[in-house]
Amino acid sequence: MTADFSSAEPLTQRRYARILVPFVLSTATQPLLGAVDTAVMGHMSDPSYIAGVAVGAVIFNTIYWLLGFLRVGSTGFSAQAATQGSVEHICKALLVPGVMALGLSLLLLLLQKPIFAGALLILSLESATLDVARTYYDILIWGAPLVLCNYVILGWLMGAARIRATVVVQVGSNVLNMILALLFVPVLEWGVTGVACATLIAQATALVTGLVCLKKALPPLPDDTKARLALLKEALNWQDMVAMACVNGHLLLRTICMLAQTNIFMATASTFGTTTLSANAVLVQVLLIFTYVFEGIANASSVFAGQARGSRNEALMRQVLGITLRWTLISGLVMAAIYALWHTPILALFTDLDAVLDKAAELALWGVFFPLVSGPGLTVYGLFTGASVTRPVFASTLQALLAFLLVWALAVPALGNDGLWIAYLVFYTGRSLFLLPYVRTLMQATRA
Repeated sequence: MTADFSSAEPLTQRRYARILVPFVLSTATQPLLGAVDTAVMGHMSDPSYIAGVAVGAVIFNTIYWLLGFLRVGSTGFSAQAATQGSVEHICKALLVPGVMALGLSLLLLLLQKPIFAGALLILSLESATLDVARTYYDILIWGAPLVLCNYVILGWLMGAARIRATVVVQVGSNVLNMILALLFVPVLEWGVTGVACATLIAQATALVTGLVCLKKALPPLPDDTKARLALLKEALNWQDMVAMACVNGHLLLRTICMLAQTNIFMATASTFGTTTLSANAVLVQVLLIFTYVFEGIANASSVFAGQARGSRNEALMRQVLGITLRWTLISGLVMAAIYALWHTPILALFTDLDAVLDKAAELALWGVFFPLVSGPGLTVYGLFTGASVTRPVFASTLQALLAFLLVWALAVPALGNDGLWIAYLVFYTGRSLFLLPYVRTLMQATRA
């Protein structure tokens, strides 16, 4: 299934939903991986298991969020290339980030020990939690090449609106991960090793599935070997590398801001003790599910925004913005209502440790507010990345980080963990408030 890229056809709610619904379903399964890991660890005998996996997850979230521009950038370039119809442009949108992914993967493997040591400098961990985190990390670091290459493949498939392929790759691997985690830990009793192995197997499966889908989706290449080599050489010229690096550079800086906020949040939470760290980890897993629902909306929007930029269609870009905001509002209200009504049974899915549950229940109000204030910042940015207008994404996130740091410095000493969560919400509110004024820049770039 592919999208209709005809610029003459108006962007209706139905046409948007054909892209949106599969993307939301596929991206929403991603945080379920961490949710299942947290849940199976949360039902073990000691809070150190859930805290250790949470710390390991933060390290990998740091790495993969930092390099997430590979997927986001690939989506935008692929969507724009689809409107041009050139085999050269379509291949370029895949090969350039693909080369970047391979190089970065090698770098991560070479630096795996310094990366873990650096993480320990900012996290205050008890010995039992440290052992769990180390075991989790030592296994999953070998999945870095699988994840980064799959980022590029998935981003290209999304930008080309290969809906069925996107769903198969994401949902298939994520469901496999969850099934294996439930098999390896509760049944086979492999503990944290089982959780990590389940994820590694799923990552390998995702890459193989993605390559199969990619082979079917790519346009026919020239039969002549010389012509293929010429196409490869043209697709990998340095000018295109630099152009994509500039676009991705702003996304990288934006991600650094996000990671600074995340790591400050987790490092501060770790100073409150294992129980509070575990409770915060449980609530963060719930909020990640909300975040990835919004991410699905952003992914759908980036496809149509890329189409609008590729065809210089400002009217289409305005339609995308309006529809994105409407879906954001509806989704935010629904998720806030669900958490307000059923947060107690939702939290109980993650752990049966009474101390952790009681502490997590005290934080329920922050879970209600989160989808209401974070939505626009988490969805509208998809228009900017789809159109490859990424400087405003970085600028708005930097402003949000500065607001977070100000509130963090004032609220945490006075209110402790509640102050930390106030700062957390200020960051996501700021991502919404500071990005929307840049919409005018987006429209100007669409006309150019």
